[in-house]
Amino acid sequence: MGQFRGGSGFPIKCQGETTGRFPLFKVSDMNNDGNGTFMKTANNYIGEDIRKQLGATAFPANSIVFAKVGAAVFLERKKILIRSSCLDNNMAAFVMDSNRAYFRFIHYVLLNIKLGALVSTTALPSLSGSVLSNIDLQLPSLTEQIAIATLLSDMDTEITALEVRRDKTRDLKQGMMQELLTGKIRLI
Repeated sequence: MGQFRGGSGFPIKCQGETTGRFPLFKVSDMNNDGNGTFMKTANNYIGEDIRKQLGATAFPANSIVFAKVGAAVFLERKKILIRSSCLDNNMAAFVMDSNRAYFRFIHYVLLNIKLGALVSTTALPSLSGSVLSNIDLQLPSLTEQIAIATLLSDMDTEITALEVRRDKTRDLKQGMMQELLTGKIRLI
């Protein structure tokens, strides 16, 4: 169905490029604007030559990525790659066999697993490969995975629409309060 794999170390001299074949995602990139469910923007990019030179893995699109080292593990952020990408060594990914597992379903399953509870208790919290490989993912048929993920995604879309409406209503109320409480508008 798939496997967990860790990212690679990237020397400072290989960082800082804003173009290249592969986004090089670091944990901090999970906070970039536009990187909600899907990882779209990176602060660093590398070419195929640097990737090969470093022996870095190119993770395929639809891999689920997350922090594996440091306090960021406890933030429980899991995101989906939209294109083939490289990860630094503070991140890991679940790479799946698309014939057996649907990436959106796996994403929802991983969102439900608290990786922070699995970290080793050392000075620097981290998730080891052996701990990750012991995570048991039970999968229904691929057809059912797609149906479940579609339903959950539709619900996420509806929640987002409700949150936008709530925020607009809150802003409207704030403006009305300012007008009413300062006496700029009178109701009687």
